[in-house]
Amino acid sequence: MTITDQIQTDVVVAARSGDRKAINALVTDHLPLVYNFVGRMLGRHADVDDVVQETMLRAVRDLPALREPSRFRPWLMAIARHQVTERHRSRHTAMSRTAPFDEELHEPDPGTDFAAVTALRLDVSAQRRQTAEATLWLDDDHRETLALWWLEAAGALTRAEVAESMELSVAHAGVRIQRMREQLEVARTIVVALAAPARCPDLTEALAGWDDVPGALWRKRIARHLRECDVCGGAAKALIPTERLLASAALIAVPIDLKSRITALSKTGAMGKTVTVGKAGKLVAAGSAVVTLAVALLVFVDRDPQETPPAVVAAPTSAAAAPSPTPTPSPSATVAKGAITTTTISLPVPFAYRIGGYSGKQHSRRTPFAVAPNGTAWLAWLAADGKNVHVTPLGKDFGRSGDDVVVPGREASGLIAHDDGFALLTRRADPNGNTFGDSAAYLIRYREGKQAWSSLLTDASTSTPMLVGDLAWNGTVYGAYFAVRDESGHFGDRLTYRSAAGQSVAGGWTWGCSHNTGIALAAEKRPPFASVCANDWKDGLFLNTGIGFPRPGADRLDHAECVAGYCAEPFGGDGGSYSNLVRFSDGRYLLAWQSRGWSKASPDPADDYGYLVTARWKNHNVAVTALDDKDSAAVTLTTDPSTRAIRYLTNTSAYDHVNVRIGRYGKNAFAVWDQVDVTGCSAGVCDGRYTGTYGQVLTAAGAPAGKARKLGVQVGGDLVPLADGSLAWPFVDKAPDYRSRGKASPTTKTITMVVMKG
Repeated sequence: MTITDQIQTDVVVAARSGDRKAINALVTDHLPLVYNFVGRMLGRHADVDDVVQETMLRAVRDLPALREPSRFRPWLMAIARHQVTERHRSRHTAMSRTAPFDEELHEPDPGTDFAAVTALRLDVSAQRRQTAEATLWLDDDHRETLALWWLEAAGALTRAEVAESMELSVAHAGVRIQRMREQLEVARTIVVALAAPARCPDLTEALAGWDDVPGALWRKRIARHLRECDVCGGAAKALIPTERLLASAALIAVPIDLKSRITALSKTGAMGKTVTVGKAGKLVAAGSAVVTLAVALLVFVDRDPQETPPAVVAAPTSAAAAPSPTPTPSPSATVAKGAITTTTISLPVPFAYRIGGYSGKQHSRRTPFAVAPNGTAWLAWLAADGKNVHVTPLGKDFGRSGDDVVVPGREASGLIAHDDGFALLTRRADPNGNTFGDSAAYLIRYREGKQAWSSLLTDASTSTPMLVGDLAWNGTVYGAYFAVRDESGHFGDRLTYRSAAGQSVAGGWTWGCSHNTGIALAAEKRPPFASVCANDWKDGLFLNTGIGFPRPGADRLDHAECVAGYCAEPFGGDGGSYSNLVRFSDGRYLLAWQSRGWSKASPDPADDYGYLVTARWKNHNVAVTALDDKDSAAVTLTTDPSTRAIRYLTNTSAYDHVNVRIGRYGKNAFAVWDQVDVTGCSAGVCDGRYTGTYGQVLTAAGAPAGKARKLGVQVGGDLVPLADGSLAWPFVDKAPDYRSRGKASPTTKTITMVVMKG
């Protein structure tokens, strides 16, 4: 069960009556919101978790007293505000009584410094770290305002909800926010000045007697110096607007130990009362507020069964062959259409086949696969040591046909197969050097097993810690599309063209979509190639053919709650952006991605291109849209959630749908995705148990042809159409783990090739 603005009122009403699933949804959905607010309010205090827990206790206990269910979110934030105020009051009382004897009250635990945690979780650019540090200079009342405004900037609260949480009118809240922003800008300038390699002598003199602890008195003294000093004050001119920095900073994930603590509390009976559950999953009152919390926390960790999965047609069992080291021939006329055959390839060294993306959620690492005009093929994969890309030659039966070509490189992000070799998009050490020690992007051509040429794709002003890219070839020109980072730490993307000899070709761009979390690319007869970006700045998906940034005039393909990574890597994330854009012979396209949809979408009055978006689902469903050509969508996108511009192949809140791919399949297309039984979602990312990989045949207009089918195999690389109308792809034959984040990748020494008969 998930919560959106459309259904939140009904969920609150159900929760007030004791519905287990409704209470579970409320607690699950709002725990990250409360945790981030309390953390930024308390700053260095060590009792953030206690206040969060107390807030949820009171919210569940007092839910029946909420007269207007539609105002649940600001009501909850008001409870959190009062709990923080009460904690401040109790701490000040304790300090006044014990300060001479208990100096530990003045020493914060570094591990609970929320500003430090925020700085670590944000992008590594200096200005984002400095903004987190600047919050320590704010007055307490401004810290409260910042905590709420930060949530507004991240798209978690509206301005009206912020005002109601503060118990103010919208106009008065706006004034309070403006005053806070002015103080924050002063604080940011102070942090920059104090961190300067060569500190101004007058500033050093002004700091005489300072104990290195941020405070209002020293903020005013330092600010006075900055106003009068051209050297120190000039630092403010280079600062990026705060709202841009905050909006691109994700909500800090709720710590695992806090969730574990809540779980233990609910399971050990430490509440001192017995809890019973009545019929239909409704709660039976047990007589105390503490017991109410125990029940609420119990349902938070003990979810009910979800809805039944979508109807599927099982793959033909007679045609599916178990992975075998012996190559299986390509499909022939005697094999039924839709039948799947497999071939297993042995690898000389381990392959770490999972990768943590933008959100830390593991997904299939990119294994580019390409077929040459003569029917032979190549498969690229990154060795587990992260130092070399192995490119494996395959025969027409997709069995190994020789030894790997080992290419020094740190990522396999695009592959083109030629009759005499291949071209690979990868990254290596940056010969120009750069601020962050990142690698540089390279396009490398191999011919007859030897390097023919290598072309550097980045320059002295950009680098790339991950390509997240793709490579296309139209017979005469390569198009390489990948993520880049500038010297300030900001992320964008670059599309560049190279000739068959590796020389630069006009077109493309040096800087594109902000914080791009997805790239799709397809070759045209001549540049510009068709391209789509997932712009992570209050936007969504854009058809950005021929332009770097989606202004002006680019067709918007999807409204997405993209700020701070909420798009959750719609095309697969780090090392996984591929097989999402299919071109038909008449110039039409289909694009597929994982989407949370939207229940509200409107232009942001504070931004000339951004949108304010409220997600429809907490989980992701499979979305498809059609393009008339490389420049225009078939149906214009509107803000109406029921728009005809997007077709959802799945429509459920019970299952997450990830690893979405699409490939050309004869005259049609074939979309595939992994289905995950949801156990919980946070900040646009869900955890759960993998329940299978599904496929759906689509017409060129994106309409389903028949029902989805459970494949019995997975997808870990490019979906490549074959000359006879069949479809081929690689995968690792081990069930993926979508239950947690941050794990080290497992390794394998086999990759399985799949052919689905056309």
